[in-house]
Amino acid sequence: MITTESDLEALVDKALSSDAVALDTEFVWDRTYYPSLGLIQVGYPDGTVDLIDATTIEDMSSLGRLLSDSRTTKILHDAVQDLVILTRVSNAFPRAIFDTQKAAGFVGLTSSISLSDLLNQVLSIRIEKSETKSDWLARPLTDKQIEYAKEDVCYGVKLMHVMIDKAESLNRTDWINQEMEYYEDKSHYIELDPLTVAPRVKRSGALNKKQKDVLRSIGAWRELMARKRNLPRKFILSDENIVHLVKFPPKSYEALNKSSKLAQRFLAKNGKGLWESIERGHTEKLEPLGREESFTHKDEGMEARVDLSLAYIKGLSLNSEMDPALIGNRSNITNFVYDIMLGGERVHSNSLFQNWRKEFCGEDLHKLLSGEGSLRVDPDKKIPLFVED
Repeated sequence: MITTESDLEALVDKALSSDAVALDTEFVWDRTYYPSLGLIQVGYPDGTVDLIDATTIEDMSSLGRLLSDSRTTKILHDAVQDLVILTRVSNAFPRAIFDTQKAAGFVGLTSSISLSDLLNQVLSIRIEKSETKSDWLARPLTDKQIEYAKEDVCYGVKLMHVMIDKAESLNRTDWINQEMEYYEDKSHYIELDPLTVAPRVKRSGALNKKQKDVLRSIGAWRELMARKRNLPRKFILSDENIVHLVKFPPKSYEALNKSSKLAQRFLAKNGKGLWESIERGHTEKLEPLGREESFTHKDEGMEARVDLSLAYIKGLSLNSEMDPALIGNRSNITNFVYDIMLGGERVHSNSLFQNWRKEFCGEDLHKLLSGEGSLRVDPDKKIPLFVED
């Protein structure tokens, strides 16, 4: 168990002497905005494990040397959440990441498979997942917690090598490497201006344009307050109260302060900022959210072409033992269909027309949607496959 900054430095040196190490985190996330990190596990090629006690080490910045090193591969399962946490505590951005869950989708499994199922199917190893909801901040850790933490990483390096061997037999190693570059994009780890993303507010459908702007503005204010105070969003202002303020907005700051839905103690502390967010939503013109589009130029056959594209991708993926979820969801496919209809640079900047996706399906899908090919049900396999005209 690593409990001091000097021991952490030594661990990082040890990890950097390996070609690859497995990483995982254990945390508690119920009464804070940011996860409260309890433990970091490091698994080595020989199956041994070091555990970093994050509750006792104030400065974790030395871990950044490992996280950002391009020579030692860091193996994680369902990597994004762990990487966000590790980036935040180490103040370093990830490089050389291998996500075993994502890689599974390239070798005949699903890209949403659990670690326990993956280990069972690839290495015939069974692990217990009984401590998932443990209190990882309490000390001392129990023997069961320690064993659970070790099992999450002790097989990581071996698992990666077996999966890479399988990928090489399918000529998909380059595809996996391209997909892993996703984790080196710094934008995944930088907190965005909450006004630029859709607010997380339940039961907020059926709103008009102005109400949606007010919802975004209040939601952005709540997000900033939650970050600042490290509290869950609902501890700042409930979704129910946000929706009520959007649908029945107060006419003035004074009217807000007389609201029977909000406690006076809350209003005394937050009323001014909340009112400013309501006013901003009513008076300012907010920028559109990302690629939020109305598809104003779409024709009546666009949805049919989306369905055709999905059938093509599903058939191709079944025939190739690839997880179709790796290609994209219906929204991604809809954007591709729309971009092809408009033509020009939009097609070439679409993710389905870049890197391995272009090679796997993008080029043929472009031909299909341009009338240069067709789908035909294979009489033996009973799946739709592309046939070039």
